[in-house]
Amino acid sequence: MKDELVLPLLEEAAEKLSVKVSYEDLRKGEVNTPGGSCVLKGERRIIIHKKLHTREKVDVLMEILAEMDFENIHLPTEIRARLDKIKSKQQPLEAFHEPR
Repeated sequence: MKDELVLPLLEEAAEKLSVKVSYEDLRKGEVNTPGGSCVLKGERRIIIHKKLHTREKVDVLMEILAEMDFENIHLPTEIRARLDKIKSKQQPLEAFHEPR
């Protein structure tokens, strides 16, 4: 499936998860990131650098959405498989903390 078709489907999935997706210039000054997620004024948001290629925007959205519970969201099989693959590679945060 072409990235031009995948991107709006991922944006719609984020919306169904009550996550706002926006595209901003994230490469100003000291900032140099393709994007990420945050909570701003109580609202979950995904902010992506607006000058990325469509493929890179899809990759950023895939990485972030894979961390969320997208099970009840209707997605094409190909997209769901890609999200599941990313999710299986992600390590839980506990794995990075040493026991006290």
